[in-house]
Amino acid sequence: MQEYPYVLSEYEEINPLLYKPINSTQRIKYTCFNVSSNYILLGSTSGSIYLFSRKPCSFIQLIPLSEGIVSRILISPDEKTIALTTARGIVCLVVLKPTPKLIAISTEHIHKQINCLCWNDNSSEVYIGDENGKISVLVLSIFTVNGIFQAPACTLMNLDSAIVQLNFSSPLLLVSTLTRCYICDTVQEQYKQIGNKARNGEFGACFYKTYVTKNKNTLINQKEEKVINKKGSFNFIVESNSKIQEEENFIQIFCARPGSRLWEVSANGIVMKTHQFKEAFAISPTLICKSNIRKSNYQKQVEHTWLPQSINFSHLFIIAEKYLFSYTSTGLYIIDPMTATVILWNNEFSNINFAETIDNNIYLMTSNGEFHCLILSSLDSLILRLYNKKKYYECLEICLIYKLQLKKLIDNTEINDICDIETKLQIFKDDELFTLLHPLIFLLESNLKMIPKKLDSGIVVVNCGNSNFKDEETFMLHPVSHCSLQDNEDLFKIEMETSINLLNDSDKKVKKDEDANYTSKEVQESQNETRELNTNKSVTQKIQEDLQIIYALVDNIKSSIEEEELEKIILDIDWNMNVIKDSYQNLTDLKNFMYEVLRSVELHYFNVLLENISIQLIQTVDNENIIKQIIKAFVNVNIQSKRCTCGSPYPINELIEPKFLDIGRSLLKKMLDEYEEQCIILCNKVPYMWREYLPLYVEQHNILTNDLVHQCLQARDNILFSILLPLLDGKHWSLIATYAKEIQQGQCLFCGKSIKKENHEELINWTAVIYEIMKKQGPDIAMTLLMKLEKAIPNIPIDRSIFQSLIFTKLLYQHGMKYTINFDKHNLESSKYNTICSTKIRDQLVEVLQKDLNKSINRNIFENGAHHWGMYYQNKLSTCSCCTLSLQTPVLLGNNGIAIFDCGHAYHVNCMIEKKLTACNLHS
Repeated sequence: MQEYPYVLSEYEEINPLLYKPINSTQRIKYTCFNVSSNYILLGSTSGSIYLFSRKPCSFIQLIPLSEGIVSRILISPDEKTIALTTARGIVCLVVLKPTPKLIAISTEHIHKQINCLCWNDNSSEVYIGDENGKISVLVLSIFTVNGIFQAPACTLMNLDSAIVQLNFSSPLLLVSTLTRCYICDTVQEQYKQIGNKARNGEFGACFYKTYVTKNKNTLINQKEEKVINKKGSFNFIVESNSKIQEEENFIQIFCARPGSRLWEVSANGIVMKTHQFKEAFAISPTLICKSNIRKSNYQKQVEHTWLPQSINFSHLFIIAEKYLFSYTSTGLYIIDPMTATVILWNNEFSNINFAETIDNNIYLMTSNGEFHCLILSSLDSLILRLYNKKKYYECLEICLIYKLQLKKLIDNTEINDICDIETKLQIFKDDELFTLLHPLIFLLESNLKMIPKKLDSGIVVVNCGNSNFKDEETFMLHPVSHCSLQDNEDLFKIEMETSINLLNDSDKKVKKDEDANYTSKEVQESQNETRELNTNKSVTQKIQEDLQIIYALVDNIKSSIEEEELEKIILDIDWNMNVIKDSYQNLTDLKNFMYEVLRSVELHYFNVLLENISIQLIQTVDNENIIKQIIKAFVNVNIQSKRCTCGSPYPINELIEPKFLDIGRSLLKKMLDEYEEQCIILCNKVPYMWREYLPLYVEQHNILTNDLVHQCLQARDNILFSILLPLLDGKHWSLIATYAKEIQQGQCLFCGKSIKKENHEELINWTAVIYEIMKKQGPDIAMTLLMKLEKAIPNIPIDRSIFQSLIFTKLLYQHGMKYTINFDKHNLESSKYNTICSTKIRDQLVEVLQKDLNKSINRNIFENGAHHWGMYYQNKLSTCSCCTLSLQTPVLLGNNGIAIFDCGHAYHVNCMIEKKLTACNLHS
């Protein structure tokens, strides 16, 4: 039976949705992810977990944690508990319901890199494997309350090399290391090696469930429940002593071997056969179908010869419940283990970091932090899905790309009317595309409904109706057979003739001679592309070999290197980089690859250079080549700016302190006199350095130029403004007034075009600027500048909190306390301090304010909150340490208020009087 080919598609982007919670910050990056039936979980550099629903992809909540950068994350099969590891080798368990809570921490692998996490089937245990070959288990106790009754982690095995992949199928744990695979019985607490031939590298292994009955699952679960959760080390057993599960047809195992090979293994660890896929991968890669696919630089779908591929399957996963999926950093591979055939492979990604499968979806995370969700489906299912989502243009694009397959599988001449409109695709409207596609859709739906469907009850439904087409999951992987198309040929002809008559003849037909010329040209171009693609593999290897020369030169850069030797290395590296760029500039197909590779080498070189350059060398060196290269390295490592069309820098929402800041300062000091233009360029590319350059320039030259003011205003940085304003004189204040309107309107100060910051706020936060000045230079200077600012920019947007801050800071200064008070509501709302006001003081404040303001005052504003004018304290407990009631209890607060001791504990004074306390009773 001939079937439609399988394809990968990506018509819905998840990357913008996943990045929505962290778009406002550049400090937090995603580090890892995990996907389950209902959730997408993302680990981050902040240590927190970002939880999303999977369908539709939307943010649910942030789960804050403080154990360090998350390196691995895995949700349990019942989706109730999250296991995660940190860069320090700590393992954490977090329950999701009723509220997310950290319930257990394991330090069994502290200071080790954890490579794998794996839950058992009933979500009661999580297995952990690290870089040293150590495997431990963390048992989730049903009695766990805040970790009080949590059982400690237990080491199960110490193997000879790093753990590559763990997989579980009750009661068996499958372990793949750099050298071997092991099958472990978690009930008998014993394990054995699979096969006798060792290997060297990252190779995965997984269970492939082909026949599992409910009875067997029940027996295994009952058997597991009888085992006490106190586990010991597993015992290694030889073949003759094996008691590991030996039931036939219960489960299969596939273990990756070098050279595109797989071992097929029985449940008791015996290698049944070896599958060799090297020759099977000698086929063209399948492209990923997405919007505007024909406008992209994808190759045409033309049959051609592809070289055999030797692939190391570093991880193995199940996809669509019947195929094996694996990936490398540059490729995706799907194979059918039952027929030992390749379903498809793809090489459009060049930097894959992580990949996971769920149902027929593949989720990818690249090394630059991008996320993709690919869907595996048969060609007819994809066409139906796009059509039912009213994506008619995309639907027709797929028909045209796979027209050779469609013509081969649909034995009907009328299908040519769809496949031969390529030259006039853009002129069709949606309703015309709907009419044109309808006969094909009718045929596909009719045949899909004729596929028998067996229900769990055993009933076979011959005609499933139209309901299947509403849910893409139900028909995604059901290909339509070629033999069934003949049964509907008459219906198809009638539908096709009707649709053809509705279309304009000039829009649906193309002259035969034009077709012939187009086809001939297409075949010729495809043959040329084939020859180029066949050489890509050898070319990339040659590029890598050429780059080894540069890596060798970089390795010679040491902190003790002499100036002459450093200059020689710099010149040699530049020369070799230029040679490589010139040698491969005509490789259009590898343009992106070349850019990524060369950029990676450059960044490595720049980081090594800056790490080994001393401040003293920068201050004393006069070699122009060395100075220029250090500047280039500093800019490339830290470049943060965007550019307006006029070439001036865009304002940045949040400036990040650059790496090697001391080197940046030294460069500015070095160039201050002779290379002023270079200083401006450096600051524009790394805007944070304006904060360093501005005071240096004024101190050196004792003057502030209009051009420098202009550049600083363009940056729209609060900290920079707080440095700039105290340096202004009369003429410069007039510049502030001139540019203020353009700043408020979000215009570029150099060309007048509209520019927007990342958070779409174009205005300067003048309140924050004045507060920064007050913090650095005191309330008097801040008040003076505030008055000048108000005069220069009438109706300037200033929050009233700054006046409160000025008043209270001035009071503290008068009493000799150089401390700045910030009454900004955002600071106070997120503050660790609490506020409280006694009823007596509250009434007095209400009375005074009503008299002064001549209006009624809501007394509730003084009981709690940011603007209280009462007592401001930092407490350890929000309850009275004596009566355990809230400190805000009005009856107990009364007119006596509260008492706070040096230890931080607070009491109602009424409680202390009642209990006759004179000191905190929480200390011996």
